[in-house]
Amino acid sequence: MAVTPSELLTLALARHREPWNRTLHAASLACLCPALFLHSYLLVAAALILLGAGFFRLGLGAPPDNRWFRFTARAVEWEKNWLAAPWNWSKIWRFCFAVIAATALVWALWTGDMAALALAVGFGVLVRVAVENKKNGINP
Repeated sequence: MAVTPSELLTLALARHREPWNRTLHAASLACLCPALFLHSYLLVAAALILLGAGFFRLGLGAPPDNRWFRFTARAVEWEKNWLAAPWNWSKIWRFCFAVIAATALVWALWTGDMAALALAVGFGVLVRVAVENKKNGINP
């Protein structure tokens, strides 16, 4: 039975959206950050193994009702809505900004530049404060 690349991608995305698989992908990302900072090939390999395992059918039971799995459910819904939205200038701008920010963060982790890492953390805090202010009805 031949599997086309589009069928494989559809299957991978369907499994990527399951809560346990999303948890493995988050653990992979959490393992990749220190791997870049410490230049550890062993941690890079562990991150890639966790990422790959997140695309398999895990066969685990229903996830418990806790804060982490509620967060992953919201993240999956956000991802579905973002993918379903049409491409307009706002979406293109946000995508380009995310790619540039991820590239800068990878560079800062690889070089170990603490000023750039502190700037990234500070920017993340400011974004969170702005989102909470908008949610509470405070417009700057």
